[in-house]
Amino acid sequence: MATRRRRSTPILLAGWLFADLLLGLTIIMLGAQAPPPRPVVPVAGEGTGTPTPTPSPTPSPCATRIGGVGARPTKITFRVNPGAGDGALAAKVRKELLKHRKHLAGRHAGMVLTFGANGAAGEGVRLATRVNTALPKTYPNIFRTAATRNFHDLSAPSGSISMEVYFVTDGCAPTPEN
Repeated sequence: MATRRRRSTPILLAGWLFADLLLGLTIIMLGAQAPPPRPVVPVAGEGTGTPTPTPSPTPSPCATRIGGVGARPTKITFRVNPGAGDGALAAKVRKELLKHRKHLAGRHAGMVLTFGANGAAGEGVRLATRVNTALPKTYPNIFRTAATRNFHDLSAPSGSISMEVYFVTDGCAPTPEN
């Protein structure tokens, strides 16, 4: 009987190559994981006696104090002269924000969205940028750390400024029982 010689084809080796690569990647992934945390071992003399009960504190409505940016903005709208210099623009911004002092007093802005209108879209964004640059100079206690974004308002007349001021809030995370 004649013996037939089988030809070795790359297709037959592809399965073994895939299996070897998968095994290698598995070993690498297992070695890359962080080790499990060590169990806490009590120090000698500690935890050997009977535990003494401590009085539980009275439940507080707040588990933790949390802060964030409020969801509802304070909206401020006014007009400026787009051709005014930076000093005159800052004075106008100060004067207009002074009208809203009851909404601004004692608060800190977290985010300010400013929409400027001045013809083309690029010009409106530039006007909004100038107004946002003037904010920390006019009222540093309120706007110093605020994140600002500049937009163009297509529907407003030239020189219109519309601001949405989102203030930092101080809230309370309720306890699980509440």
